[in-house]
Amino acid sequence: MYLGVFGGCFFPFMAIVGRKIGATEFQIALLVSAPYVANAFSLFWTEDMFGKGRVWYVVWPAAVGRALLFGMFIVVSPFWYTFLIYVYMVVTAIPFPSYAAIMKTNYPDDLRGRLMSYVRVGHAVFWVAASAGAGFILDLDTDYYRYVFPLAALFGVLSALRFRHIRVRGEKKERSGIGGLGQLAAPFKNSAFVRFISAYSLFELGLLVALPVYPLVLVDEMAISNAIAGIYGSIFSGAWLAGFFFWGRLLDRFDIKRVMVVFFIAASAIPLVYLYSRDTVVIGFAQGAAGIVFAAVELVGYVVITRLCTAADTARFMAVHIALGGIRGATAPFLGTMLASSMGPSFVFTLGAALSLCAALYTFAAYEGLIRSGHQRG
Repeated sequence: MYLGVFGGCFFPFMAIVGRKIGATEFQIALLVSAPYVANAFSLFWTEDMFGKGRVWYVVWPAAVGRALLFGMFIVVSPFWYTFLIYVYMVVTAIPFPSYAAIMKTNYPDDLRGRLMSYVRVGHAVFWVAASAGAGFILDLDTDYYRYVFPLAALFGVLSALRFRHIRVRGEKKERSGIGGLGQLAAPFKNSAFVRFISAYSLFELGLLVALPVYPLVLVDEMAISNAIAGIYGSIFSGAWLAGFFFWGRLLDRFDIKRVMVVFFIAASAIPLVYLYSRDTVVIGFAQGAAGIVFAAVELVGYVVITRLCTAADTARFMAVHIALGGIRGATAPFLGTMLASSMGPSFVFTLGAALSLCAALYTFAAYEGLIRSGHQRG
């Protein structure tokens, strides 16, 4: 519940509000790239360096990072708005390797996709309502973000603190060395991991090159209201909810190759809708497609990587995966805004769709022998 309210009141409006208070194309690219660039810092948190146990690294960085958004109450300039969100993203990237390790330890391989999806379904239900409510409030005055975002942060902090009740089976809390760039070597010796990363990189480049251009089109060309942005957020989260059911079952029942081909083809639908229409209703379908795709984004990486490696290696493999996402996130959104400025948004949407379809073709043609069930390893 708490996480759903936090996400629904904040994420659908992050870039839209930024643009409306005067953020430049570069700052919008920064906002979009922030979650991905921040993920690169998670590479340094693959080990239990304080001897606190994995749950500690999920709870306290998330709580502190979300609490930073209380600062939105005094933020009025695009620069500080962008800066505060960037710092928040960096701090809240710390939990990802530990969260993956907890999922590996606590959930069996053949049920992990469905169990993780059920947890997120509860989040999505409250996200739908929160998006609509926050959109209505922000439509009264965009400057009300100074109250909506801190209120969302309160629910985010409460959500993080609730995670303290999770227990990791058989965990030994021992200090270990600090993670770093040396962690990159081992996962690349796993050929199945390399094939997964190659396919996923093509997809994510296509996703990220177009991602900052969507809010620019919505605000600059379509001039959507905050209420419509809230409705889009609800559509996104409703499809996100359905997507967890869909992908969770697919991941547990079918081989990864088949699931990933479907995933990448679905991702191409988002830029294709924007390529051919600026109609408010039609763009709603793109929001639905985005919800389904981002449900897969949340599940696929965790499920694939936790099946590829042992429990001891899960945090390391996950850290490398999201660190590489950080590298892609540091380049593709800025390339997208530059291309949109020089070539037009339609060129960017075409490129985004083409990269996603290339990922599907690569997966179909060359992605053999990764994982065929939850009990097998690559």
